[in-house]
Amino acid sequence: MNKKTRILLITGRDALNDLKLLDRRDLQNIYEITIIQAQIPIISLISPKILTNTLSDFDSNNFDLVITSGLIPWNLSDIDSPFSSKIKKGPRFLVNLPEILKNFDPFSFSSITPADEIYKISKEENLNSIIEKNRQEFKNQSSPNGFRIVNKSNDIIFSPNLPPVLIGEIVDAPKLSFEDLSLKVEYFLKSGVKIIDLRCIANENHSDEIFNMIIRLKKKFQIPFSIDSINPDEIHSAINAGAQMVLSITIDNYSELLDLNKDTALVIIPYSKKDVNPLSSQKKIERLMDLWILLIKNGFTKILMDPITGVPISPGFTSSIETLSSLKQGIKQTYNELENQKDLYKPQLFMGFGNVTELIDGDSSGINTLLSLIAVELGVSAILSTEYSNKCRKNLKELNESIKLAYYANQMHVPPLNLGINAFRYKSKQEFPKYISFDEPIKQIDFIDQPAIMDPKGYFKIYIDEKKNHIMITHFNNSVHFKDATLTLAGDNAESLYKTIIKTGLVSRLDHAAYLGKELEKAEFALKLGMSYSQS
Repeated sequence: MNKKTRILLITGRDALNDLKLLDRRDLQNIYEITIIQAQIPIISLISPKILTNTLSDFDSNNFDLVITSGLIPWNLSDIDSPFSSKIKKGPRFLVNLPEILKNFDPFSFSSITPADEIYKISKEENLNSIIEKNRQEFKNQSSPNGFRIVNKSNDIIFSPNLPPVLIGEIVDAPKLSFEDLSLKVEYFLKSGVKIIDLRCIANENHSDEIFNMIIRLKKKFQIPFSIDSINPDEIHSAINAGAQMVLSITIDNYSELLDLNKDTALVIIPYSKKDVNPLSSQKKIERLMDLWILLIKNGFTKILMDPITGVPISPGFTSSIETLSSLKQGIKQTYNELENQKDLYKPQLFMGFGNVTELIDGDSSGINTLLSLIAVELGVSAILSTEYSNKCRKNLKELNESIKLAYYANQMHVPPLNLGINAFRYKSKQEFPKYISFDEPIKQIDFIDQPAIMDPKGYFKIYIDEKKNHIMITHFNNSVHFKDATLTLAGDNAESLYKTIIKTGLVSRLDHAAYLGKELEKAEFALKLGMSYSQS
């Protein structure tokens, strides 16, 4: 019989009952856990002296590990105790400890870094090692399922054996100034985008602007660019300027594009100007397969099929999934029938999410997670999305995390749950801390409606600069109509901003300082999550 790991778990008075109520049934065969209370209400406020005194009542030989809160800000190994080499930081919220203990070795915990951070980092490292292994396998295969776009910094591989490539679409790109384009590209790249797609304007020809735009962007950013147009003139201009991918090739325009560089990645769609009625799923598949064969015969090898994701309800989303699933089977069957044909390259599946995220009045984070799981399950190799409407702020960052979660779950052959990688933005699995009485009187406070008293030091207006990802807070003297501005502070951290305001002596009333702290925290929350903010 294997010996159980003996854990001494230290908490404060406030959380003691919560920890005792945790479901530890899954851990009983592996761990023997003793829970004790330190003489302090909140464990994160414990000092080295109190922690040492707490441990002095126990024999270090009786325990293999000591675990306490990950919120303690100092290095636990600095204590003068026989336990100094055994004491580790658990998760920041100890209610998450059972989940982590079930999935992670506690001897890998740290005396400096909270266990939930180490757990997440280890899972990210595991995910990255899986991706790198699959990348190398792809490169070593003589006939891999997929293709590469060669980039100066890192080859981008389109394959169902790797995470779908995230492509960020900049809508109406020719209308934007180069400065605005650059800001969007920088922001998209920080969000996890691998390729920037420049979407053109329907029924307009901006060939010259597109050429100059891509030339300048290629000089500034060492990444692949895609052109999203059905106009052959715009497509030629983009490819001549250095774009490496085209959205969208149709049965109407393909014949005018056969002279393109054969190394260009082409996204084909079943669209035609001659269509009067919506196409059936079968018709879409037939048109995509026919177009693929035509392009293969003309020397193109990097092809992605996009059956066009439908808008939910009208005209309908579920038929898109049916079409993608049937298309996957159709590609496999056709490829097997023609596998003896020389230089036959299997096309990859492509999925656009914008028709879903942009056209639902619902939070994009959950929608992105479900869409990513569907895409990975279907073997989609590329995902296109954008951030066009205000409700889709931070959409690409959410999607990047969702893709990781979906791919990791797929590689581990498990449901996308308890993997150390999640796509939560607004909610979490963590329980609310429970109030524990201190035997003190409790006074119920009703809403207080009274006019604010002006601070003699002046007042502030708070805004969000979305392009620069900053909170902007401007101080005014006590004049009317926002005149006499004295200073504007810009930053993305509420605490740093209000500490600077206090340090520079721009606030004198406690109620004013409390109000500023509340508003700056709201602004930071809105900035990080892409929510709207208006100073109250």
